[in-house]
Amino acid sequence: MRNANIVAVAMTAALVALQLVGLAMLERSHAQPVSSSQVSGSEPVLCTGSVEVPVPQLHYD
Repeated sequence: MRNANIVAVAMTAALVALQLVGLAMLERSHAQPVSSSQVSGSEPVLCTGSVEVPVPQLHYD
């Protein structure tokens, strides 16, 4: 029984590590390079992009 607990803890740790690696890769893939002129300014850089998400129209009788 003790071996099963050790295996469960090891597998949980491995899954958490894989999730962290995946999250880091996702964050890196969505990162946008910032030019040096934006970094040197005293004002914060704001994201102004928007995403259009289609919303299905539901018809009720």
